[in-house]
Amino acid sequence: MSEVTLKDESWQYDERVSARVPEEHTHGWANFLMIFIGMWTALVALGGGITLGTQMSASTASLGLLAGYIVCMIYGYFVGLVGVKERLCLYNLLGRPFSTLGMTLPSIFVFLIAGTFIGVQADGVTRVIMTVAHVKEFSIIGPITNWGLISAVLCAIMMISAYKGIKYIGLVSWISMPIYIIFLAVVTILSVKAYSGGLGAIWGATRENTATFSDAMFMGVSLYAGFTGMMPDVSRFVKTKKDFTIAIVVGYLIASLIPISGVIMGAAFPGLEYWEIFGMFGPAMGIFACIALFFTQWTTNDNNAFSSGLALANATEGLNPKIPAIPVLTRTKATIVPIVMGVVFAGLGAGATAPLLNAVSALGSWLPPMSGVFLGHFYIVERGGKQVYAKGLAALLSWIIVSILVHTGKLPLPAISGVIGGLILYVILYYVVELPLLGTRKETQAASAS
Repeated sequence: MSEVTLKDESWQYDERVSARVPEEHTHGWANFLMIFIGMWTALVALGGGITLGTQMSASTASLGLLAGYIVCMIYGYFVGLVGVKERLCLYNLLGRPFSTLGMTLPSIFVFLIAGTFIGVQADGVTRVIMTVAHVKEFSIIGPITNWGLISAVLCAIMMISAYKGIKYIGLVSWISMPIYIIFLAVVTILSVKAYSGGLGAIWGATRENTATFSDAMFMGVSLYAGFTGMMPDVSRFVKTKKDFTIAIVVGYLIASLIPISGVIMGAAFPGLEYWEIFGMFGPAMGIFACIALFFTQWTTNDNNAFSSGLALANATEGLNPKIPAIPVLTRTKATIVPIVMGVVFAGLGAGATAPLLNAVSALGSWLPPMSGVFLGHFYIVERGGKQVYAKGLAALLSWIIVSILVHTGKLPLPAISGVIGGLILYVILYYVVELPLLGTRKETQAASAS
C-alpha cells in the first residue's frame, strides 16, 4: 500500500480510503465524544425503549438495556481500537482478511445498507415531526406528498455534513446532542411528574412481562451491533488508545440513557407512541420536539452517508484494477451517490420504501459476522505484531456461511452469535484450510518492516 506523505499539501485526509490518517490530523477524545453519542441516537432506540416500558418493569428493562449497551461497547471497543492503531478505515482494513478484490463484496453491502437507511430514517423522522406539529399529509403530484417533499428537503440538509467530512460531522454532533439530551430530560421529567407516585412508582410498577431481561439486553446489543462494526471509519481520527477508550465508554453510557428514558415514558404512558407523548405537553414542547428530533436524526444520517460513501469509494478501488472502466472515486465523490439515494427515498415516503427497508434490514444480519471475521484476523491471525494479507477464502466462506445461519434464524441472539460465529469459523478455516493450501499474499510482513 502506497503512503501519502505530509508534504503533499493537496491531500485531504478523509478523501482517500487507502490513506492513513497522519498524526497531525488526529484529535483527542472530546472532539469525538458527541460523534460517538450521535451514532447511537436513532429514533429506533427511543421507540424500542418505549415498547419495552409497556411490556415489562421499568427497572428490569433499564438494566437489560444498559447490559446490552455495555456488551456492544466492549465489542465496538475492540473493533475501533484497530482503527486507532492502523489509522485506516474499515474497508481498507478488510483487505487484509478478505483480499483486495474480496473486500469489495462487504463494502458493497455496507454501501447499500447505510445508503438506503438514510432516506428511510429521514422519512421516519419527518412523519413524526409532522404528526407532532399536526400537519396533515396530502398529495401534491401523484404519489408525491407534502410530507415526502419536506422529507426530501430535510434529508438534503442532513447530507451537508456527510459531504463535507468528519470535521463537520463532529460540529453537527456537538450542536445536536446537547439539544436532544436536554429535550429527552425534560420530557422524561414531565412524564414522571404526570405519573401518580412519580419515579418510584414507575420503577416498581409490574407489567404483564411479555418481555424479559434477556430481551431487553438483546435489544441493547442489536440496536447498533451492525454499525458498531464500522467504528474504524471514525476511530482512525482519534489520537490515542486512551482518548478512544474515554470517548467510547462515556459515549455508550450516555447513549444508553436514550432508550432508558424511552422505558420511563412507555411505563408512564402505556399504549401511546412517542410522538403522541411529545404532543401531550403543549405547543411549545411540540416545537421543541420537532427541532430535537430533526437534529438527532441528522447525526445518525450523516454518519450513515459518510460510511456508505467510504464503502463505495473502497469498492471502486478494489474493482478498478480488474475492471478499468470503473473509476476510482474519492470519498467525497462517492458520498454523492448515497446522498442522492437518500433524498430520493425520503421523497418517495414510507409507502414506497417499506419493501426496500425490509430487504435491507435482512441484509443487516450480515454485518455482525463480517465484524467477527475482522476481529479474528486482527486479534488472532495478526497476533504478535505482524501484518498478514490473506488470500480471502476463509474470510469470504466464514462471512457467507455464518451470515446465512444468522439470516435464517439458525443461530440464537444473532447480534452476538454472528460476531462470535464469524470469528471462530474464520480462525478455523484460515489455519486448517487457507494457510496450508494457499499461503498468504506477498504483502504479509512483520510489524517492524511495515
